[in-house]
Amino acid sequence: MTGFCFAVRALALIALVTGCVDVVVGLKGQHLIGAALEEGYGDPVLNSQIRYLGAIWFGFGALLWVCSSNLEKYSGILNAALWIVVLGGVGRLLSLIQFGLPTSAEGAAFVLGAMAIELIVVPAMLYRQGRLTAESRRGFPRL
Repeated sequence: MTGFCFAVRALALIALVTGCVDVVVGLKGQHLIGAALEEGYGDPVLNSQIRYLGAIWFGFGALLWVCSSNLEKYSGILNAALWIVVLGGVGRLLSLIQFGLPTSAEGAAFVLGAMAIELIVVPAMLYRQGRLTAESRRGFPRL
């Protein structure tokens, strides 16, 4: 397994695990990432939304895992999926600009860590994928 394939699978595992937690635990699990929710807070709409988005995130992880099984074949899909992560990071950055960092240490660490992955690691993966795809087209070893 190449280093790039390993990185794709690592990102897939993050999405699979955290998506599953969101689906199973729902809103209550948000305190794990430092969300400032009062004890016993249980808005049904927000809980439903967290579980729904968790399922989407889980599915995204499954998509990345499938893409990692044949990077050359799924190059276009993987490229689009990684750009979606970058777009999510831009959304997170806009939220940071508008509202600032969360007040809890856990929340701040989560937001900054997620943004580092979304706006630094994933663009580096996109760059590497582009290089690997170009090399593959010129007849170098496959992805």
